[in-house]
Amino acid sequence: MKKALLIFAGIIVLALIAFLCFSASVRKSLAKIENAEIDMALVQNGTYTGHSELGPVVVDVAVLVEDHKIKSVDLVRHNCGLGHPAEVIVEQMAAQNTYDVDAVSGATVSSNVIKNAVNKALAEAAKQ
Repeated sequence: MKKALLIFAGIIVLALIAFLCFSASVRKSLAKIENAEIDMALVQNGTYTGHSELGPVVVDVAVLVEDHKIKSVDLVRHNCGLGHPAEVIVEQMAAQNTYDVDAVSGATVSSNVIKNAVNKALAEAAKQ
């Protein structure tokens, strides 16, 4: 019984170490996400797509722009595990006419990946 308890404790410790290493890796990658400056005056009417991913979070968006304003952001794909609370930021982006809104606490990775996907869509649109 004592041996089984030691093995179980060892597995728990190894799982904790693995989680901490993964978490540190994601935080490091999150700090490397780059967003371009967007001049909405350069963005013409249309629907633009963007993609971003970090670790297990994968996001595809469709951004509708009318009169140089973000009319709506559609989350075409959001594979995120527990990051679904971040999905509310798409409404804030349209209301504030910017991808640069506050991240949702507890869904920071998903929030930042969504923001990056929208930024990529708008940056590509501004080049056209």
